[in-house]
Amino acid sequence: MRFLSSLMRPKPRERKKPTERDWAIWQRINEDLVDWLYQGVTGRFQIAGHRQVDRWAAPHAEKTVLEVGCGHGHHLSFARHAYRLYIGLDIESKFLKTFQSRFAGRLLVQGDAYALPFASRSIDCVLSVYHFEHVRRLSDSLQEIHRVLKPEGELLVGIPLEGGWLYRFGRRLTSQRYMEKKFGIDYHAVVLWEHWNDFAEIEKRLEEKFRIWERRYLPFHFFPFPHGNVIQCLRLRPKPGSPSPRRIG
Repeated sequence: MRFLSSLMRPKPRERKKPTERDWAIWQRINEDLVDWLYQGVTGRFQIAGHRQVDRWAAPHAEKTVLEVGCGHGHHLSFARHAYRLYIGLDIESKFLKTFQSRFAGRLLVQGDAYALPFASRSIDCVLSVYHFEHVRRLSDSLQEIHRVLKPEGELLVGIPLEGGWLYRFGRRLTSQRYMEKKFGIDYHAVVLWEHWNDFAEIEKRLEEKFRIWERRYLPFHFFPFPHGNVIQCLRLRPKPGSPSPRRIG
């Protein structure tokens, strides 16, 4: 059992900062890549994660729903619910401009995931799809989500199984091949710098503040093994505790 456990654990990642050239190219093209990842085989997996999170969010469709790291609005693109009281938050103004052009009239906030501009216990449901892998101070961000969530609220998460065997193999055949051929950059180095947390680290941090109520692996949900899938969706509820109120404004 100890051998199997060690085999399943993601290997420590040797992260190195991308070259200035590669990083400059990445900064120029990353917004286009966000949309490209929703095409082809990769897109099918990405969309499946959004739809699983959307199914879990159904009881909150008429309540206050906050999406942290909303990006271009892909979740709304593939959701079947209208989310009447939806709030989208992202740190990137260019992403929010694209979001607004696609979904005019939605309430969007340019904000910091480490200091959410919302009152304590004011949000019914928080969505985060393909975002936590990028967050360097993940514990701080999760503390803020725990603070703004109502005690009976839910955190619904979709994460790539970064560090898993199938995910790593699939990326080599799709986005890595595409990016290296088209732009000539060390895509592996860029991704490790961008994807700061693998799935095991994210789950560890989540369990500090939340209880996992439901888990779904994609695309092979009948094979509940992280290394044999590419997306993991989690349904969580806050652990009891009084979050420290933070003055807003």
